[in-house]
Amino acid sequence: MTILLAALLGLTPVTAEQAKHAFPAIDLSALTDQQRGTFIDVAADVYNYAGCQDTLAICLNPAAKDPHALRMAALVKALAREGAPKESIVQTVERYYENFAPKKRVSLRSDNCASEGKGPINLVEFSDYQCPHCAAALAPLTALVDLDRSGKVRLCSKYFPFPSHPRARIAALCAEYARSKGKFWQMNAKLFANHDALEDADLKRYAKEEGLDGDEMLKEVYAGKFDAVIEKHQREGLAAGVESTPSLFIDGRLYTLPVRPGYLQFAVDDEIQWKKEKGWKFAATPQARKVAKGK
Repeated sequence: MTILLAALLGLTPVTAEQAKHAFPAIDLSALTDQQRGTFIDVAADVYNYAGCQDTLAICLNPAAKDPHALRMAALVKALAREGAPKESIVQTVERYYENFAPKKRVSLRSDNCASEGKGPINLVEFSDYQCPHCAAALAPLTALVDLDRSGKVRLCSKYFPFPSHPRARIAALCAEYARSKGKFWQMNAKLFANHDALEDADLKRYAKEEGLDGDEMLKEVYAGKFDAVIEKHQREGLAAGVESTPSLFIDGRLYTLPVRPGYLQFAVDDEIQWKKEKGWKFAATPQARKVAKGK
């Protein structure tokens, strides 16, 4: 650790010029002085899970020549820019990278669900139609498989209605009816847009608005025609450790960052790199680690 970096630890505010001298490889000018102080404190504390296998601060030294450290720094920078405190950022970053380990991944089917996109990365979402956070996740998830991400991601939507949400299961069954008619994504959007209005009359109206037969839908739903699908998804979710919604898995890896476009794209790009390299392959030489540590 450089003398300058040691002097800046715990110091807020930190000017852009001070940060530039401490970390010449990454631009922190967009952060406030206080956010730069948080970034520096996190970098000195959080471990780099690939690369030079030391703290992020050490691995950001240009002598380490660690490309993964720059990716990790970009994540820390984004979280710091949102005003998150040091402890929260450290926990978020550590949990995110720990989940890349093969033993942390779960096996999830991606052929028994409504899907969109044709990319090699499977993103499985477990959701509840009375969950406002699931409704908020719809736009960024849809954006992820739009044309700008074409060929990278396949989104698989699975049902996980909670017993505490009395209309979530019925809504999920109606969505499955719509899937059987080729109208899942239209109905899915309608249900999330009206997650606080899911009585039978509402559901019939939404079906009609999407060109479906609402009476037939409710008849088949209450006859139990789609129960097996919902139950299968719920069993999968429970086996995967789902405790809340939305729960997202990227190729079986639990996604723990904010459900927003920039973070989702970051995680998908990391997954592509992980698959390409079959793990984080970069490892600095012993001499590079010594130089990075100032030895």
